[in-house]
Amino acid sequence: MLDPEAEINKRIEASAEMLSQYFSIQFEFEQCYLDGKPNITLQALVEIADKKLKRVAVGIAQNDSSEPVDGASFEALASKFEWPIIDCNQPVALEPIAIAKPWGQELWYTGIEKRGQSFVGDGVYSTPLPWLLAIAPLAFTSQKHPKLNLLKILDPLPEPVFGDLYFELHAEKQEVYVVTHVDESAWPSGAGKIKIGFDQAERDKLQPDEKFVEAFNDAVKNYELVRRTIDAKLDECRQKEGVALDEPVSAGRTKSWLQTVEPELIDRELHLREQMDRFKGEVSLKVGDVLKVPCFTPHSLMHGVRTIEFQTPVYERQILSFAQKVLTQDHWDTESASQNMSLEGFSLEEFLSIDLGVGATKETVVNFSDFQVERVTLQPGSEVQLHSGDQYALVIGVKGGVELNGKALGAEKAVLIPAISDAIIARNTSSTASVFLLSKPH
Repeated sequence: MLDPEAEINKRIEASAEMLSQYFSIQFEFEQCYLDGKPNITLQALVEIADKKLKRVAVGIAQNDSSEPVDGASFEALASKFEWPIIDCNQPVALEPIAIAKPWGQELWYTGIEKRGQSFVGDGVYSTPLPWLLAIAPLAFTSQKHPKLNLLKILDPLPEPVFGDLYFELHAEKQEVYVVTHVDESAWPSGAGKIKIGFDQAERDKLQPDEKFVEAFNDAVKNYELVRRTIDAKLDECRQKEGVALDEPVSAGRTKSWLQTVEPELIDRELHLREQMDRFKGEVSLKVGDVLKVPCFTPHSLMHGVRTIEFQTPVYERQILSFAQKVLTQDHWDTESASQNMSLEGFSLEEFLSIDLGVGATKETVVNFSDFQVERVTLQPGSEVQLHSGDQYALVIGVKGGVELNGKALGAEKAVLIPAISDAIIARNTSSTASVFLLSKPH
C-alpha cells in the first residue's frame, strides 16, 4: 500500500533546488473513525519547491487521475475536481461542523470521529480534515497517526434546563473553557454560571464525606426515577411523530410534548431537581473568563453561556445527572462516578500576563500534560511572531481583527498551523485590542 508521505519525501529528495515540481498520487485511506474502518481511494495533487512540500489538494480519486500535472494544470485540475488548494507552509483554515445536542449544539473545528468530521478549505472549496492529514501527517502535525487536540465551541440554548449541559466528569479528558458570549435574555446581569464541584456549605452539614456522597446519590436516584418516567411519556410522543428515540429535537417541540405530561409529575420533577441541585457548586462566568476543568470534577455549563473549548481528543465521560433525556447512553453513571469524584469547591484562577513588548501580551491559561493554551492580546498595530516549533498549533480568534501572514482571522475563525510552516506573523489590523487563543501539544 502506497504511503503518500513517503512518496512525497522521496520526490523531494530527488528534486532540484529552487524548482517547482507537480505530480499526482493515489493511495488507500483507512477511515478508522468510522464503523468497520472502511477504505477509500484518495488522490492528491502535490507541488514541491525548494526541497519542501509546498501545496496540496486532495479528494476522492478521479477517473482521469493519470493525467499529467504541471504548473498550468495544477490549479485547473483542483478547480475541476472542486478540491481546495492548501498551502502547507501557511495557516490552514478550519471549517467547523455543527453537532446537534439536546441542550443546543457544538461546533467542531478539529473533530474526527464517527459523529462527524471537520473540514479545511481555501475560501472556495472544502475537503475533510482527515483526508488532508492523510497526505502528509508528519508534515502537518509531526505525528504519524495524528490526534489533534479537539477545538470546539459549546453553544447552549438560552433557556433554563433546555440549555443546561450534562453534569458529568472525565477521568482522562482534560479541557478548558473560554467564555465568549453570555446571553443577556438568560442572564441580564451579564454573568452566567456553570455548575462545578460541590457546595461546601452542604458538604459541611453532612459529615463525614461518605454521608455527603450517600445523600447526593440518593437525591440523584430519586430524581432519575421521575426523569425516566417523564422521558418514557415523551418517547411515546416521539414514536407517534416518527422521531427516533435518540434524535435531538428542538426545545419548542419538547415543550409541546411536555403538555401531555400530568402537572403533578412536572411539579415533582422540579422539586426533586432542586433537591438534587442543592448539592452542586456554582461559579459565575462572564465574557473573557477562563475555566480549567480538572479530571474527576463534575461540571455542567449552564444555558446561554457560549464558550470556546480545547480538550484532549478522547471520548470518555461519566454522566452523574441531566435534566433531560440522555440520548447517547441508556444509563447514568452516578454510582461509579461517585467513587472517584472530587468533592471540592471551585473558583476561577488568576493568570500571569507576560508583556511581549510593542503592545502584545500573553497569558498561559492552561498547561496540561498533553497540551497548553495561551491567550494573546494585541493592541492596534502591534504584531507578534507565532512559533509552532516542530509541532502543529491551533489558533482561534476571540475578538477584534487579527491577520496571520496577511490573512484575516476574525472572532471564532480558526486555523491549523502546520508543523512544517514558515514563521507566522500575527498582526492586529483593527482599531481596538484583539485577542486570540493559541494551542500547542506537548
